[in-house]
Amino acid sequence: MKRFVNSNWIQLKIGLWYMGIMILLVISSLYIVFYISENIIHSSVRTYLKDVVIHRLDYLTIKNGEIIIDSNFDTMIQNVEISIYDKDFKFLYGNSPNGFEMDNKKSKDDKIIIVRSHNQKWYVYNKMINLGSYGKVWIRGVMPNIGQSSAIETVIHISFIILPFFLILSAIGGYIITKNAFTPIKKIRKIAEEINEGNDLSQRIDLGKGDDELHTLANTFDVMFDRLQTSFENEVQFTSDVSHELRTPITVILTQSEYGKNHIKSIEEAQRSFGIIEKEGQKMSKLVSQLLTLARMERGKQKLNLENINLSELLEMTVETQICAAKVKNIKFVTKIVPEIYAKIDEMMIIRVFTNLISNAISYGKQNGTVIVELFLDENKNKIISRISDDGIGIPKNELDKIWLRFYQVDPSKSGDNSGLGLSMVKKIIELHNGEIFVESKFGLGTTFTVIL
Repeated sequence: MKRFVNSNWIQLKIGLWYMGIMILLVISSLYIVFYISENIIHSSVRTYLKDVVIHRLDYLTIKNGEIIIDSNFDTMIQNVEISIYDKDFKFLYGNSPNGFEMDNKKSKDDKIIIVRSHNQKWYVYNKMINLGSYGKVWIRGVMPNIGQSSAIETVIHISFIILPFFLILSAIGGYIITKNAFTPIKKIRKIAEEINEGNDLSQRIDLGKGDDELHTLANTFDVMFDRLQTSFENEVQFTSDVSHELRTPITVILTQSEYGKNHIKSIEEAQRSFGIIEKEGQKMSKLVSQLLTLARMERGKQKLNLENINLSELLEMTVETQICAAKVKNIKFVTKIVPEIYAKIDEMMIIRVFTNLISNAISYGKQNGTVIVELFLDENKNKIISRISDDGIGIPKNELDKIWLRFYQVDPSKSGDNSGLGLSMVKKIIELHNGEIFVESKFGLGTTFTVIL
C-alpha cells in the first residue's frame, strides 16, 4: 500500500495542480465573460435609450409661443417611457413609470445615469433643448434594468450549470493525460525494481521508438543496463580468470613445498625445487603488479611522467630487445621507422606498449615469418602513427572485440608465460595518452595493430 501511494503521489499532485489551474482559468474566463457581457449590455441599452429620446425631438415644434406635439409622438416605446418637463422640471407631457422617483437636481444634460427607486434600478437619460420663444425644456427617457439584469443572470446560471460538467471533463481528461504520461515512468520503476530484487540484468525497459523526454530517459537507462550487465559479466569473468591464473602457481608452490619437506635428500634437488617455487612466485608477483597497475589506470589514478622523447629511437631500441625472442622462430624484422620523431609521452609506459605488441607479433607469428614495424607522421604531420604487423595465425572476426578484455587469449597454447593482461594495459596506456589503437586481422593471414598518438 505504501509503495502504491508513493508511486502515485506525483501523479496525484500533478492532477491536483492541473485541476486547480483549470478552475482558476474557468473562473477567470467567466469573470471576463461577465464583465464584457455586462458592459456590452449596458452599452447597448444606453445607446438604445439615447436614440429613442433623440428621435422624439423631431416631433416637437413651437407655434405662437406654445409647444406643439406631433400625434406620432409615442410616450411609450418598448420599455422606454418618455416625458417632457420645463426647465425647472415641471411636468408638461408624457409618461413616467410607476414607482419611479428621482432627485431632479442630479439630472445632467445628455448624460445617462442609473437611479435606484423602490428596489428597482432605472436607466435615465435627460436631454435639454431650446425651443426658441418658449425657452428650454427637458426630454427624459426612463428604462427599467429588468431585462438587462435577467440577461446577465441567465449567463450566470448557464455558466454555473456548465462549470461542473466542464470541471468533471477536465478532471477526467487530466487523469487520462497524466496516467498516459506516467505509464513509461511506472515501467521504468518496475524494471529497475525487478533488476534490483532479482539481479536479472538482462531485462530492458524497451519503450520503443519516440523522441520525447521519457523515451530518451528510457533509452538512456537501457544503455546503462547494457553497460552494467557487461561490467557485471566482465567482473564475474575477471574473478574466475584471476582464480584460474593464481591457482596454477599456487598449486605448484604448494606441491614443491610439500615435496621439499618430505622427499628432498640433496642440495641439488632443493635448489631445483626452490627455483621452481621462485619462478612461480615471480609469475604471481608479476600478475599482481599488472592487476594493480591496470586497476590504477581504470580508476584514473595512474600518473604519467610526460617527457619529450625521441619515439623513433625508443621503438628501434624496443625492436632490438626482441631480436633474440624472434630468432627462436626464425622471424625477421622489417623496420620502416622515420627518424627524429618526437612525442610528449611517459617513456616507460610506451616501452611497455611497444614491447607487448612486438612480443605478441612474435608469439602469434608463423615460423620463418616476418614482423613489420613502422613509425611515421600522417599527411598533416600532426599525428604520429605506429604499425606493428605479423603474418601469423590472425584473429577470428568474431573475437576482435574481445582481445581488449582482461585475461583474454586468442590461442592460450601460444601464450607462454603471458597472463592475458597485456592488450588491456596497452589500450589503457594509449587512452591515457589521449591516443587511439586499432586492430585489423584476417584469420590465418596475420594481424596489424595501429597506434595513433
